[in-house]
Amino acid sequence: VHDNVELREYAIKSIAAICRLQKPPRIYVEKPLGEILQHNGQSSVTIINDAYHPGDRMDNAWLTIDGYIPPTTQSEWEQTCFLDKSFHGYYTWPKMIKYSINKRERYSQNNMPEQAAILYNRFIDKNFVKRMTQFMILDHDNVDGQTEFDTIRFAAFKGLFRNFGLAFIDNFMEQLYMLIHEKTKEKQNGSHRVAAEIVAGIIRGSKYWTIEMVEKISCAIQLKKRIFLKILNLA
Repeated sequence: VHDNVELREYAIKSIAAICRLQKPPRIYVEKPLGEILQHNGQSSVTIINDAYHPGDRMDNAWLTIDGYIPPTTQSEWEQTCFLDKSFHGYYTWPKMIKYSINKRERYSQNNMPEQAAILYNRFIDKNFVKRMTQFMILDHDNVDGQTEFDTIRFAAFKGLFRNFGLAFIDNFMEQLYMLIHEKTKEKQNGSHRVAAEIVAGIIRGSKYWTIEMVEKISCAIQLKKRIFLKILNLA
């Protein structure tokens, strides 16, 4: 990790860009509307074909979080249709819907291009991750002592966890523990900011993980959240 702050900033931007360029492709499926509605407990479409009926209806209620029951098996997880297009179903429905399933290839130690291996070899090193996070704590402090969430670093963390899955999670979870337990007053704001950037990157990067991976990281983050809230209450 270089001592020059500008070089570190360029390095983080490069990591975010490289991860985006090297991200594994998503797997898309295209299904008729009736099949998707049936899978979500809807027997028929309540709107008239070629007509517009904007608003909340019975046939688009499954798009909301209310009443959502998480899948319990990998097969159910992959078959569940998560739509990221907010316009689907609000006015009317298309006859066919194309969406990406909850499954995505990720780089592994034995299956990655040379460029990805460079990142892997760096972030699999616990000491490198520790030094990097310690430098990040000191970066971007404003004059008034306040710190701001860094979207570039967030994008870099998101790309790492999206492309490599749980490969680096133990290294980062160890640093999260250190960050949220920071005792030095001058470092607390920076430590909590970096912790937030890492957690946000993990959550966004886990979008197409397997259900087992999601459950594992969810339990770990929930534990860290309880510890963090306890620390805030004691402060």
